[in-house]
Order: sequence, then C-alpha cells, then structure tokens
Amino acid sequence: MSPTQNTIMKEFSFQAVKLIKNADAIAVFAGAGMGVDSGLEQYRGKGGLWTKSIVVNNEKVNYQDLLTHDAFDKTPEQSWAFVASLIEKYTRTIPHKGYTQLLDILKEKEYFIVTSNCDEHFQKAGFDELRHWECHGSIFNMQCMDILERDIYKTPLLSIDPITQTLIGGVPKCPKCGLNCRPNMYLFYDWFWVSNNSVAQQIRYNSWQKEIKEKKNKIVAIEIGAGKTIDTIRKTARRFTNDTIPLIRINPYDFEIENPNEISVGNGAKEFFERLEVSNVIKVP
Repeated sequence: MSPTQNTIMKEFSFQAVKLIKNADAIAVFAGAGMGVDSGLEQYRGKGGLWTKSIVVNNEKVNYQDLLTHDAFDKTPEQSWAFVASLIEKYTRTIPHKGYTQLLDILKEKEYFIVTSNCDEHFQKAGFDELRHWECHGSIFNMQCMDILERDIYKTPLLSIDPITQTLIGGVPKCPKCGLNCRPNMYLFYDWFWVSNNSVAQQIRYNSWQKEIKEKKNKIVAIEIGAGKTIDTIRKTARRFTNDTIPLIRINPYDFEIENPNEISVGNGAKEFFERLEVSNVIKVP
C-alpha cells in the first residue's frame, strides 16, 4: 500500500466510525476474512486452505477436491476425515475479540448477520441465532446422500487418528434410512445441497431488511473480509445497499471501492474493531 493510500484508509476509518455510532440498524456481511484473526486459514490467496493438499494412497489430493458431493459418494472416509479435522479446528478455536466488540455495538441497534462462513463462530460469540443467515450452510449439520431426502441433522461427534489422519468410527449415517451422509453446506460444484435451514434464515433476513428500510432508519452495511473470487457476500451486500445505503468495506487486501456510498478500510476485522472500541472513549469528528 502506498503512503497516499494508507492516509486515505485512516481518514476513511473515522468516517466509518461515525456512521456506525450514529446508525439505528446495521447489516453485517462477513466472509472468511472475519475468522483469520482467530487463527483460522483464509480459503484462497497465499497459504489459503484451498491451495493445500494431502497425500492419500500415494496420490496428492487437493483439499477442495475432498469437499464435493462426488467425493462424499466415492471416497466418503477421506472426505469425512477432512471435515472432522475442520470441525475440531473450529471447535477449539476461540473467536477473536473483534466478535465481542462487534456484538457490544450491535446490542444497542437493529442488526442482522449474513455470512458465508460455516464455522458457527458468530453463534459461539453470542450473536442471536434468529438474526443470522448462513448462506452456505454449516459444517456442524449434515444431510443424507439420497438427494430426495430433505431432512437436516446435527453432525455427530467425529474423531480422527492423530497420526494417520483417518476417520475413527465410520462415516455418519442418515438416521432415517441408514445411508451415508454429507455435510449440510454448499460444497464445490454442488447441485445437491439441502438449503432448507439457509432459506428459512434468508426469509427472516428479507423480512428484517424490508422492515428497517420502511422505517427509513439510519442504516449502515458493514462488509468484513469478503473476497472477490467467490463474491456471494459482496453481491449480497451490494443488493442490500442498492447504491444508496452506506457500505463500509473492511479488508486488508481487496479493499477497493467503486461507488460514492462506499467506504474503504484497509484493516483486518480484529484491528478495525479494536480501533472502533478505542474511539468510544475519544471524540470522533
């Protein structure tokens, strides 16, 4: 980042703080970058999860190739072992302080969380589950491999051998028919995701945004750590703002903006919310 860009980022952050403080309602749109400061890997970019691979039966297999419907059909033990490792990581990882700092801000306002993350860290940090739309599902839920079944179940406790990284106890089975299950989240090249839970959350989100927009409240959208490769979160945020509601983009990398109603903040989530907390005890212009 050039010195000029860095100056712009700092100036714009004060404008963002003022908007957030004065808002009556805030919509938060969070991508994988929200969890990076907790120690979770980003999905893409240098060192990202989808750039990595493992060796299975003397063959290199990319991580993302284990998260397809076809992989859960043909090599379910390998795919579920990978899922088990992710669940273990998400479970033991504590959401960074920025989550609680954001929650403290939102408690005094109308809010809704929209996230593509499947780690359930917003719930873990204490956010209201009824104000939460997981647009790609949750790794902690599962569905039957029979695509005609539409029920969703909680993923049982999974274990993997720490040395061989193989699944212990077998592939989770459907409680209804006994067939293998797969995670209830949007996989790569996925035509078979059962989106019932996500759609129910989206309906609540649509009702919420309709209500707050009809009230003509002071509304702000905050987009956090959302990349451009899979731009679900960015598109959803832009549909919400419709080029009229202010959008604050928090991203240390893809922070470029296009419209006058958008504000760019070149920070990570944790750094931004720490600065925001400090601003609560000083006068912000």
